[in-house]
Amino acid sequence: MKDKNYYSTIEAAKLLGVSVRTVQLWVESGALEAWKTAGGHRRIVASSVDDYIKAHQTVSGDTSKPSNKRLLIVEDNPTVSKFYEAAIKSWGLPLDIVIAHDGFAGLVAIGRQKPDLLIADIYMPGMDGLQMIQSLYKSELMSAEQIIVISGLAPESIAERGGIPDGIEFFKKPVDVAMLKNVVLDKLSLDAADIDQQQPEMAGEQT
Repeated sequence: MKDKNYYSTIEAAKLLGVSVRTVQLWVESGALEAWKTAGGHRRIVASSVDDYIKAHQTVSGDTSKPSNKRLLIVEDNPTVSKFYEAAIKSWGLPLDIVIAHDGFAGLVAIGRQKPDLLIADIYMPGMDGLQMIQSLYKSELMSAEQIIVISGLAPESIAERGGIPDGIEFFKKPVDVAMLKNVVLDKLSLDAADIDQQQPEMAGEQT
């Protein structure tokens, strides 16, 4: 298939290691370039698939432990994402944490291994957090109860971007980490017993 100019959705899914529905999601979100034949079949531009693989190999984290809950953090600021990761790891929860640095990379991570919980920033380059969430809603990959948004944007700016969908937990930056922990425990149905209570108080002043 190296010499092909395009792939079917099935071929693209095999190359990307995701489901056909995920490929369709990425096409609909603009992450992959494609067109439809006269018969209504999608054809994915081969160079688009190749470029997508190269451009989104920045997702970090161990996703090979199915026994643990999986938490995805989508935050473009490396300092803030590392802070969240360190704070959450300090709680001693049975979690595998994955980091993505933009909405497209977040969709890649979700398509490959659906997380139990998503923590997302709003203001990011390329596809922002709200655009990513809208794509997830269209594909029904995640529900509002599985998403937490943390942002330093003003309410007016958030409204201009379409607003935060109902049912999604929202935290204003800098986030109260103790409150965030309580929400994470609740959403993942985890027990707070024997969890180390020593943790940073506030985090993430950047937008």
